[in-house]
Amino acid sequence: MEKKIRQVVLLYSATFMGAVLNFIASKVNTDFLTPSEYGDVRYVLNFIQLVSWVVLFGWFMSGSRLLALSDHKSNSARIRGALLICLAVSAVMLMLSTLVVGLFHRDNPELRHLFFIAMPVAVYPLLTNYMNTTAQGDNHIGRLALARVLPVLCYIPVALMLYRLYGADSKMVILLHWGVCSIVMMLIVISTGPSFKRLKPHFAALNEENKRYGIKLYWGSLAMVATNYLAGVTLGWFNEDNSNVGFYTLALSLAQPLSYLPGIVGTTYFRHFTHESCIPGKVFVYTLIITLVSCLGFILLIGPVVSLYDNSYGIVARYASLLAVGFSIHGIGDMINRYLGSHGQGITIRNCSFACGAVKIAGSLLFVWLWNVNGAVLTLIISSMVYSLSLYIGYRSFIKVK
Repeated sequence: MEKKIRQVVLLYSATFMGAVLNFIASKVNTDFLTPSEYGDVRYVLNFIQLVSWVVLFGWFMSGSRLLALSDHKSNSARIRGALLICLAVSAVMLMLSTLVVGLFHRDNPELRHLFFIAMPVAVYPLLTNYMNTTAQGDNHIGRLALARVLPVLCYIPVALMLYRLYGADSKMVILLHWGVCSIVMMLIVISTGPSFKRLKPHFAALNEENKRYGIKLYWGSLAMVATNYLAGVTLGWFNEDNSNVGFYTLALSLAQPLSYLPGIVGTTYFRHFTHESCIPGKVFVYTLIITLVSCLGFILLIGPVVSLYDNSYGIVARYASLLAVGFSIHGIGDMINRYLGSHGQGITIRNCSFACGAVKIAGSLLFVWLWNVNGAVLTLIISSMVYSLSLYIGYRSFIKVK
């Protein structure tokens, strides 16, 4: 138990530090770009992150469960090797998809060119997903903590030096930000020691687990996680320029770490959960305390923090405060999600994700069209409530049967 508490503290601290560093990185980017240029960057990166979930096919989720059940280091190394081959295939598919999306923006040459520029660094969201998913199965909490901090920590000094020397535009920000982060993330992934020897039986096991478990979560993740980025796309469709995309996605990036904090407990206890008939009461209490304290602290501090940006970004504080409530509720659901996932309850998680995703899709189209950024904020809050409530109902049904 003491080890688990230390891991929770480590990952919590790293997530908090990562949030601070991401704030600094966004401050650097907004200092050198106009709101419209920053909005263009966020629009393109949002679109790529949306598509990145399409090309995953559940392999990382299945591999995470196999890693949690593995009790031999050599076996775990080969599972990671198989997953890295899956990652490489997904990366190629994502780059080609980015090219196609760029071609569809023929009416906006600037955005079209930004999509083409982003192709070489489009692998970054896949690397992030790989670490976030497999590290919980492997219990590589130290590496996961590094992945939350080190990429953006390396980007900030490089960006400050180059932007001050040569200036910055949307193209340079995309290439440098995701480029530096991708290189650092690759080094962290390599440090896990994957093996590429005798992978055939591991691909067979991965395929079997994916049919039984991973593919169900994949469809759920498309409905729920991928649609996180949809409002950032529809805001671009319903506005003359991408300034509101920049405001909303900046608020989103500032508040989103709050959803990770409750999930930290679930990630740390993922392997432990496989042997538990229910979530221990203390774990629930820790999660609720972490969530409440973090949310209140964020709401109190976000105003002074946003005041450090240019005055044109002042509205971001209000959006971020409201999003903080939604993300905190969502985080509670993520902790329950980890428990159900450790027991292979892919169908329950998928169905809850479908319910959440349906709200997000409807809201990102109708509410955004009606109320612009306010509609996007409302969509996230309602969808988070639906997600966490439906997962809790599914959890109660599971432990009652168990």
